[in-house]
Amino acid sequence: MGLFDKVVGHAEIGGDTSTVEEFLFPGEEIIQSFHFLRDSIVLTNLGIYVVDVQGLSGSKVETKFFPKKTIKTIAFETAGTLDMDVDIKIGVDNNPVVLVEGGSVNVPIEFKVPRAQAEEAKKIIHLVKEHYLLIK
Repeated sequence: MGLFDKVVGHAEIGGDTSTVEEFLFPGEEIIQSFHFLRDSIVLTNLGIYVVDVQGLSGSKVETKFFPKKTIKTIAFETAGTLDMDVDIKIGVDNNPVVLVEGGSVNVPIEFKVPRAQAEEAKKIIHLVKEHYLLIK
């Protein structure tokens, strides 16, 4: 995948997972990974890793892990006429944001997938439903 593709937001499926491999438990297996320009989402049999590369140099990296039991919902908003992106929101517990007026609320894991990659977006939806939301 070229730099231009990443700049315009195209996800690389099966991208580099080295940022989370050191955190994997024995027996934890990667189901699929999606790598964007700087950030990535890694689905494992135990939960979801969200890798957020920060700063201009990219040397600061925040990695969040959401265990299977904290994943509650998934929302998918298709691209409209003027909207070029498909929005995906994965509802999770324990992802709080402190409000200015006090208290906190849980915010979903949110990311955008370009309209041209709608099939990849559907794959994310199916994988999340299959591995985290459906009772087996």
